[in-house]
Amino acid sequence: MTLEDASQIVVMWGRYVENIFGKLMIVFSAHIPESLLPCSKNTLKEALGVLAEHHRGIGNSAAVKAIESSAAYLDAYVDDEEALLQAAKNFSSQEWRNAFIPSLKKFQSPYQNR
Repeated sequence: MTLEDASQIVVMWGRYVENIFGKLMIVFSAHIPESLLPCSKNTLKEALGVLAEHHRGIGNSAAVKAIESSAAYLDAYVDDEEALLQAAKNFSSQEWRNAFIPSLKKFQSPYQNR
């Protein structure tokens, strides 16, 4: 994978994490279906590795740390069937719904009710 390709994938991944990841964590906890990733887990790992290695080579340790931190989010993505079975279990639990449903409201636009 080229540095340019890796950079584009990592930018896409960053936007995805910023805008979507938190919502998926509320719905699926730490068992998000892999199919909801913007591209394969292996492609993301490769792109993150290429970009981290580039920044390591130019001495940008802050960028390396940020890239490696974002890679940790991939641990929440599991096999689709495993994720959906866990979600079904969670959704059937009143205790889980009471704890997590109010968290969804935090993601609504602050301009929605204006």
